[in-house]
Amino acid sequence: MFNTQVLFNNGSVGANSYEWTFEQGVPATSTMENPTTLFPDGQVGLYETSLIAISDLGCRDTMTVEIQVYPEVILYAPNTFTPEGDEFNQTWNVFIEGVDIYDFQLTIFNRWGQVVWETSDPNMGWDATYNGNMVQDGTYTWFITTRDILNDNKYEFNGHVNVMR
Repeated sequence: MFNTQVLFNNGSVGANSYEWTFEQGVPATSTMENPTTLFPDGQVGLYETSLIAISDLGCRDTMTVEIQVYPEVILYAPNTFTPEGDEFNQTWNVFIEGVDIYDFQLTIFNRWGQVVWETSDPNMGWDATYNGNMVQDGTYTWFITTRDILNDNKYEFNGHVNVMR
């Protein structure tokens, strides 16, 4: 999603002129045989691309495909939260993109290495409880294993989160 320049390889036969259109591309059109365009930077999505190949006799053939721009693997994990009963920072969540949400595991450990919380849902947040009781203030270690949505590469991330009241 941050390297969205695409070079198109025209496979048409018998054509001598071309009309390309690229949804949200820069440029949005081209008459080159093998053009290049840049889709919106940082925006995941499907972008429709069309080619009209024209022969010297004026025969036209059209092909339309959708180009998928995938997200990069991006992780943001806050290092502190304050589950003190007010309306702010009641849960600790990671924000992750570009991974297979069906192959995700997040585990949080206390200082003795005990698992205090785990989830396979990347949208689920920890409320600083263990067995229904609030944990002590302090530093907890988190560990994530997941896979890239595009090529199935395995990723492992780890860090610390401070619980403060």
